[in-house]
Amino acid sequence: MGKIITTFLIFLFLAVSAYADEKLVAENVKGYFGAEITTDEKGDIWIAYYDMSRRIIVKNLNIGKELIFKDEAEQSSRGFGFTVQGEHIYVVWREKISGTNKKLYLRASHDGGKTLSDPVLLDDSTTEALARIKVGANSKGDVYVTWLSEKRTETSDYSIYAVASNDFGKTFTKPYNITSGYAHSIYPTLLVDENNAYSFSYSEKNKKNYMIFTKTTDRGKTWTEPVEIKEIGVVTLFIEPIKIDKRLHVFWFNSYGEGIPIIEGAYSDDEGKTWKTIAFDETKGFDVGSLKVSYNSQGNIYLAFGGKWDEKEKSKVYLLASNDNGTTWGKIVSIRHYPYDLTTAMNPVVKAAENGEVVVVWEDYRNIRSNLYMQYSKDGGKTWQEKDIPLEEPGRFNTALWHMNNSIIKIKEKYYVLSPRSIDDKVGKEELILFDFIPGGSK
Repeated sequence: MGKIITTFLIFLFLAVSAYADEKLVAENVKGYFGAEITTDEKGDIWIAYYDMSRRIIVKNLNIGKELIFKDEAEQSSRGFGFTVQGEHIYVVWREKISGTNKKLYLRASHDGGKTLSDPVLLDDSTTEALARIKVGANSKGDVYVTWLSEKRTETSDYSIYAVASNDFGKTFTKPYNITSGYAHSIYPTLLVDENNAYSFSYSEKNKKNYMIFTKTTDRGKTWTEPVEIKEIGVVTLFIEPIKIDKRLHVFWFNSYGEGIPIIEGAYSDDEGKTWKTIAFDETKGFDVGSLKVSYNSQGNIYLAFGGKWDEKEKSKVYLLASNDNGTTWGKIVSIRHYPYDLTTAMNPVVKAAENGEVVVVWEDYRNIRSNLYMQYSKDGGKTWQEKDIPLEEPGRFNTALWHMNNSIIKIKEKYYVLSPRSIDDKVGKEELILFDFIPGGSK
């Protein structure tokens, strides 16, 4: 009898220890507003989110520091951009006062969160800013912000605007329309390195849709005329651009003709002057619900996406990979290793390491409630584990992932995933949980 009990306890210990470590990092979170996670040069973890009073909270999870970047509990704040560069923390948000009176603010900390600057007004209703906002910075003190505007003119209704700072966000240029000449633009993007800033947009001109590109090479003083990468269909999902070595990449999901969807992309080796496009033909007809990208410095790129081929099917999670910096791509790989097709898997996030390790985490409904599951590869995506790995006790909580926000980072050998969790099956007021794990290793 004693041996049976001992064996059972060992089995129970192994089963429990198979889950990731988890930590409650925030309560009373406005979950559907999203949250962001990033890391600084010291390896500290930072998160940013809205609480239920619509305050913007930034936390350093390593030292337990909490900063309130936007304190007024007004119901007019929406959207935010967040980035950390060295000792500098930047948060941008949109404040709707009334009607077309929409202001855009940036607030910063320049000493690692010890003190906060006064908010800087980036746009005093001149562009009628919407809640789609991006912010990026480099170590030189250049800070860039792009956002979507609904300022109507005779020739356009939605545009992308940008401002830039060269003194760590203390002063900024006036808003500049970087999609001028196009009638309708959506999905602002931003990629910043030590010398330049780049932006892509889905834009419409003369009743034709284009993926366009523009950049600044003089620290935001001017932006180039947009380059039309390709005439495209209707973009329904867009992700961030990336740059590996000297090659720029961008990937998007759109539909042609009578709603025929496909994932496409493009890359440039001459800083965006010319582009080579690629259509992922295997995804033709695939209705994508989310799309994320990760890469390493060796030119290994991974696209993780969720979706389905038919309306009657349940969403699943898949991966596309390139091992030559996007010149060629492999075939679609099904990441979820589950024999039944009656439940949904969605919103995958992916992280690629320098040692060839690839981790994919997704939201899975095999236990009725949504739980987080993980798969990993040790050989650059060639082989995967036989069984999916739950990051939490299956079926106990509703734990999710955002389809647009960044949710996964890696520090040394550990991976960290930020997730909203509903305890009482209600959506809206949620907690933020931080999972951490080492694939195939000890916690």
